[in-house]
Amino acid sequence: MTREDTRRLALEWLQQRQLTDIDPASPWLQAMLTRTYAVDDYLLHAGDRDHTLFILLSGLVRLFYTTPDGRERNKAFYRGGQLTGAVSAAMTGAPAPFSIQALEPVKALAFSYQAMTDAAREDTAVAHASQQLLAEAFIRNEQREAMLLTCNAEQRYQWLLDQEPDLTRRVAQFHIASYLGIDAVSLSRLKRKIKG
Repeated sequence: MTREDTRRLALEWLQQRQLTDIDPASPWLQAMLTRTYAVDDYLLHAGDRDHTLFILLSGLVRLFYTTPDGRERNKAFYRGGQLTGAVSAAMTGAPAPFSIQALEPVKALAFSYQAMTDAAREDTAVAHASQQLLAEAFIRNEQREAMLLTCNAEQRYQWLLDQEPDLTRRVAQFHIASYLGIDAVSLSRLKRKIKG
């Protein structure tokens, strides 16, 4: 895929979000690369100091933490149309605290957080776009945090059915259970209870 193809894909994605005033010659768009990932490929490993952000054009990824004893805890799922990455690590220069793994084949636009912030200093349209994109990520995280901290297991599962129903068809049940902070047996019971 050529740089022109990548820039065209980026502009189309931005237009879908009503962010239409970015100059096609913006250094931010010029810095983007198209990447593809197969199922189980890692876009990012915990501990990496790679501050790449990803605009997912298609596919599905999971963001997960690994506990000291090796257990994985799913933080979030992102699908085509969404921006993802270790944003807080990119902002602070810290290593990524979690990993990102493809659960489906993924096509993404990849760019460094620094390229976006550098372009934002020079271009108010890029500044507006970056502010909106990062705000969406923080709002999504805050909503999930509230759900985890204030809801019981049944309410968390109902939240998933209401907010992200496609995940129940696209993601393995053990990943869903981890995402909801419950075990797979509890998830099976909840599914039967809600169906029944």
